[in-house]
Amino acid sequence: MADTFDFIVVGAGTSGCLLAHHLANTSTTPSILVLEAGGPPSGDYLTAPAHRYHAALFRPDLDHGYTSDPEPALNNRTIAYTRGKGLGGSSLLNFGVYLKGSAADYDEWARRVDDDAWAWETVRKEYAAIESYDSAGADAYQHLSKPRPGVHGRSGKVKVGLPPVLEKGVVETMQALVGAGEKVNLDPNSGDPVGMSVFPYSYSKDGRSTSAVAHLKDAGSNLKVWTDASVTKLVWSGGGERVTGVELADGRRAYATKEVILCAGAIDSPRLLLVNGIGPKAELEKVGVTVKKDLPGVGKHLQDHVLAFMSVEVDGAMNDRWAFESNEKLMSEAAALWEQDKTGAFALHQSSVWGGFLKHPDLTSFPEYAALPASTQQFLAKDDVPTYEYINNCLAWPPGVQIEQGNSYMTCVAFLMNPQSEGSVTLRSSNPNDKPALQLNFLTHPYDARIMREAVRSVWEKIMHNETLKASIKRTLCGPASLSDADVDAFVRDNASTVWHANGSVMMGRKGEQGACVDKDYRVLGVEGLRVADLSVCPLSTNNHTQPTAYLVGYKAAQRLIQEYGLDTAGRVKEGAILAKM
Repeated sequence: MADTFDFIVVGAGTSGCLLAHHLANTSTTPSILVLEAGGPPSGDYLTAPAHRYHAALFRPDLDHGYTSDPEPALNNRTIAYTRGKGLGGSSLLNFGVYLKGSAADYDEWARRVDDDAWAWETVRKEYAAIESYDSAGADAYQHLSKPRPGVHGRSGKVKVGLPPVLEKGVVETMQALVGAGEKVNLDPNSGDPVGMSVFPYSYSKDGRSTSAVAHLKDAGSNLKVWTDASVTKLVWSGGGERVTGVELADGRRAYATKEVILCAGAIDSPRLLLVNGIGPKAELEKVGVTVKKDLPGVGKHLQDHVLAFMSVEVDGAMNDRWAFESNEKLMSEAAALWEQDKTGAFALHQSSVWGGFLKHPDLTSFPEYAALPASTQQFLAKDDVPTYEYINNCLAWPPGVQIEQGNSYMTCVAFLMNPQSEGSVTLRSSNPNDKPALQLNFLTHPYDARIMREAVRSVWEKIMHNETLKASIKRTLCGPASLSDADVDAFVRDNASTVWHANGSVMMGRKGEQGACVDKDYRVLGVEGLRVADLSVCPLSTNNHTQPTAYLVGYKAAQRLIQEYGLDTAGRVKEGAILAKM
């Protein structure tokens, strides 16, 4: 049969590229087809550390362009929801932070799905297999960053590193916070993220390490990639019980003799399930979709970390960011050097993101905490489970801001961890080409609203009230009018947004559990031949930036399939992947 493969992977994103690579790289050399709605990425803003924010902001061609419905707790604002489109998926657009989360996250995941393979003691070894961790940069600032020996992988495909040197002002600003009582965490990827750290990132001396760069370039001839290939339909057989292939928007079909694996992300994986009749029966019938499997949890339990940017104009002696960014000659020279040999200012500028995962000292006294289920309280109270995250040294904010000559800026961000609010992905119609309705429901849970208030207040206070820093602050660019509950809440309603860490919308769980959509082996419940392996399966939001989690999900899914189908593991096939724009 034409266009028949052993496995079809829908989505060449963070999870999908890794999963396809590991399946193809086995001794039985199964045939793999990866389908990507976007194309091979090219052009500006894709590789240099200086552009870690630019692809998401200035490359709409690499973005699926989702927008949420009005958010009731955010003054009914709609939220632009960036999702990567092209080989590499959201690893093309993310901000590059590489943080794994807390050991407690994975132990809790293991408990919820009744599978010890998700426990930290196993997961940390799998992370080591995924990454190639270069910590040499930390040698120059060991008092602020010193990755633990034996914890990190050195021969994986995903390049992870630390800046070769820290940007001007980073050491002084971090030390100002240490002087005010903040704790330094020398290795936030050790299983305990709590404390202030220099954040590792998915960059190397050659620039951004996307999942496609890491996993497709040296894949074997048994792995084919079709770009500009948008999947609209699942192909069924066996009386509608088994998925045996997919149909593309242009009418072409591809068939899988073993499995179809959805790796389309936390918005598009549930969308594809729903539009193909897998989801809540009443909702599907309402929009005219024939029900194949009544699975009420599909598209539910959508969670995300919530953020709020804050920024101040500072004395130019504090850092040289604005002096560089506002100088066209310096920017042009830097671009030429990066293009020539990956050196110069673009290799350093915006490389030194730092911050901390912090625990609120009064957490257990909040009534919003006391109202949570006992098991949730127990998890949140653990020493290595942070309440919120703080980041400093981000991009100029708000967009388009102008700084007085001789001055610069300092931008920090507060993040909600462990969200309790749940959103949804639902269909607007039965048309597979229509974008779904995306209801994020940010901060609609009382716990989230309280913690976001405390996070913003704490972060703003760390900057504005720090005895060392406040002398350099010239004016507020974006921040609450005061530290009062009313002013902080008003600021949050006007400014809170997404970190693009969507997860949980096709939740992994125990058989019979309310809301569960896939089992611990990623199989869609009640459907044969179909699995989901991306962030949509997460039963909880891990305390990190979720790029590593997406890699882990893909890795574990690949190992399950390799074992189940007896694919074996062996040396890498040498030929490059076949990329076909079809």
